[in-house]
Amino acid sequence: MSDSTPPLPCDSAAPQGSELPRRLGAFDATSIVIGSMIGSGVFLKATKIAARLPDPRLILLVWAVSGLLTFFGALSFAELGAQRPKSGGLYVILHEELGPFTGFLFGWSLLAILQTGSIAGLAAGIVERALAAQFTLTPLQAMLTAGGLIVVFSALNIVSVRAAAGVQNAVTVAKSIGILGLIFGGFVLATGTSDNLQRVGAPPGGTSWLSAFGVAMVGALWAYDGWINLSFVAGEVKAPQRNVPLALLGGTLFVTSLYVLVNFAYHWVLPVAVVQAAKNPSRELALRFLGGGGAVAMTVLVAVSALGTMNSSILAGPRVLFAMAKDGLFFKRIGAVHPRFRTPHNAILLQCVWALVLLTRWQTFDALTDNVVFVSWVFYGLGALSLLLSRRRAPAAVRPFRTPGYPFVPLVFIAGALFLSGNTVYDSIVHKNNAALEAFGLLGIGAVLFPFFKRPKVA
Repeated sequence: MSDSTPPLPCDSAAPQGSELPRRLGAFDATSIVIGSMIGSGVFLKATKIAARLPDPRLILLVWAVSGLLTFFGALSFAELGAQRPKSGGLYVILHEELGPFTGFLFGWSLLAILQTGSIAGLAAGIVERALAAQFTLTPLQAMLTAGGLIVVFSALNIVSVRAAAGVQNAVTVAKSIGILGLIFGGFVLATGTSDNLQRVGAPPGGTSWLSAFGVAMVGALWAYDGWINLSFVAGEVKAPQRNVPLALLGGTLFVTSLYVLVNFAYHWVLPVAVVQAAKNPSRELALRFLGGGGAVAMTVLVAVSALGTMNSSILAGPRVLFAMAKDGLFFKRIGAVHPRFRTPHNAILLQCVWALVLLTRWQTFDALTDNVVFVSWVFYGLGALSLLLSRRRAPAAVRPFRTPGYPFVPLVFIAGALFLSGNTVYDSIVHKNNAALEAFGLLGIGAVLFPFFKRPKVA
């Protein structure tokens, strides 16, 4: 797009009373994508993936396929996001293409499970997988520490979106450098062998390799999750028709490359049994080439990385609740903008409170994050379906960015979302995963509440 192209009315950087100003540049946007994706997953999910899929070659394929699927999603959402550069992202897309009910259900799921579960899961992961490696904490101390992190970063996002974005930028650079250092150390400084890449048994519990592959993808896709966060704050991005697609595509490609390489390093240096037993494989890898000091450095890296992703989730989620309130599909007060800080303060507060509730209910990192992936990919698939519907309904519409490989790319993404969601339901029933059923129940509550918010408001 030429620099001389006149801006859309929504491109104004000046506050418009109850609107959110555009303060985020191209680097901020890319940092949100990368920072949202690189969190705890690449460090902490490798253990569960190796336990469910004891074949390093298939594990690397899981990370590559999950990255490709994520990239296909980013390609699809880049077109939709460039068309609708508004705060609310996927909520706005689903509301306009599939109707108010679907849009509301997605927004409700963000509050009930997705964004709040991510925030709570990241806080729990920081405590149980990073801080617990260096300090002895009682269950109460661990819970209070995780809850305190949620409260502090929520307060930061209320006070200043610019400060929150600044923290995001700094943390994103730091953890990207840290992962590159881990890759370098694994392949250059540590001693590895191709013998570690051999299969060591079958999936546990009589699970088929295909089902195990799908379950492993849930863990990998948690690590990739977060790319959608940029669409939530698109209304605050400068020149969104250019910067939103560039940030989505560049960010997902960069993260996919890092993830495949760092997992290759894990399994090149560490036997599968070590990865399966380790709470933090990155710590075990660093021990092999840096000793005790490397283990401490990896503990800090995991904590900082997860904090950055948690900050990004806290920043992005309230913009959807804000957009819902503006559409009359949620409490009016949630659509308020703080008169001094120019942030959706009530939406951030509500998100903070419910994240604390989920933390006390589901408590563990794995329970919280697995539920997030399961529910989120239902809506990601519907988002890609919206692209197909949009092209069919308005084939001549001006589109600042067009998805390459259409319709193959969104169709593959939809198929992947269907497989992932269906396999997760199957695995939850087989292994009696009550937390996943509770997550599904919370989603159902949103369907019951929709008529209450949809009914005409009395002036």
